[in-house]
Amino acid sequence: MKRYYNRARTLALSATARDTYTLFIGNVTSAFLAFLFTILVARALSVGDFGIFSAANNLVLMIISVTDLGISSGVINFASKNFSEGNTTRANEYIKAAFLLRLISVVVISFFLIIFSKFITNKFIATSDREVAYWSVIIIFLFLPCTFIPFVLRSKREFLKSSIVDVSVGIGRLLFVGLIVALGLASIRHTLLAYALGALFSSLVGFYFIGVKFARARPQKFIYLSLIRFSGWLGVSSVISAVSGRLDITMLAALLGATATGIYSISSRLAFFIVLLASSYSSVLAPRFASFGDPANVKTYIKKACLALIPMVVGILLWVLIARSFIILLFGEKYIESIPIFKALAAAMIPFLLTVPAVTAIIYAMKKPILVGSFALFQLIATFFMNLYFIPKYGSFGPAITFAIVNTILAVYVWFIVIKYYWPFDKQHVK
Repeated sequence: MKRYYNRARTLALSATARDTYTLFIGNVTSAFLAFLFTILVARALSVGDFGIFSAANNLVLMIISVTDLGISSGVINFASKNFSEGNTTRANEYIKAAFLLRLISVVVISFFLIIFSKFITNKFIATSDREVAYWSVIIIFLFLPCTFIPFVLRSKREFLKSSIVDVSVGIGRLLFVGLIVALGLASIRHTLLAYALGALFSSLVGFYFIGVKFARARPQKFIYLSLIRFSGWLGVSSVISAVSGRLDITMLAALLGATATGIYSISSRLAFFIVLLASSYSSVLAPRFASFGDPANVKTYIKKACLALIPMVVGILLWVLIARSFIILLFGEKYIESIPIFKALAAAMIPFLLTVPAVTAIIYAMKKPILVGSFALFQLIATFFMNLYFIPKYGSFGPAITFAIVNTILAVYVWFIVIKYYWPFDKQHVK
């Protein structure tokens, strides 16, 4: 018994565990600050203006996800390996190339956003005011550095600094919108200004950490091609995942109405912290897998990464046990119907959490992002049709059933690939 306790204690205090704690705490803090920002804006603006702001915010976040195209993950894959080998010059070449590729994608999308601003504001932001579209473009440009730099810091395994950059977005937005509200200047324009200043503040924090030395690098053509080849399927995966991940609430609203959507949304917000945990853990594993050259080392690290999942799963199960008291304390008796839905969603997210070591190994150790990207297409189609069937049949439980099935299929799929590749490990086979 003591041996297992010592093993668990060693894992809990390992560098990987500490880095995971750092990123998870940073992500949770960012989510909490975003929640406070939303409350402040919702109270300061009219319902209609808040709806316009929310639509603009949603458009900004969607475009940021689309314009990433998996390039940021390419930074972790290539730069982390070169940093670990002491080749800072080559690492900076990859960083500059990735930044330029992202900048080009932002410029192209922003150009169309400006040209078709009237159509976009009318159809997607529910206003005829083109200025909202122009502010959206400004925010997207200011967000580029602060959404890119954390990946650079993670490639250097500077996870605390990465979390600080992420959190600084929320701090900046909250401070600036608080100032605007205190001065009695609350409006859509000034709220978007606060949003933009928050992004600028975070970008300046990011550049303080990494400097601008990488801007002097001169990446060769093969570096751009390497990033594009590696990131292609990851870009497809991220875009599709962003859409499929939002289908639950969208389809609930369309099929069951506002009340069922509200009940489900509380459960979804809480279950999102499990997604944050998985994302944090993946961010910690990625640079380590990318830096391994020997498949035998990858196999050993996969085992270690799997053991670290045990306390995470136990923590989720304990959270499910206290869900009733937790939800009533935070949201009151009127959301009591959310309790069983949250339990179902939390259970459905466990298979997703279990995929993290395998998915990260496939992308960064096996260098096969196409295997993950191709699954994302199936995920989108399956999620849509399963929700279409389960929501009318089981109500707010429908999306939880869909998540459980899709996440379980994903877990079986990625672990089959990894086990087949590494167990039993045969050097000739790997070659």
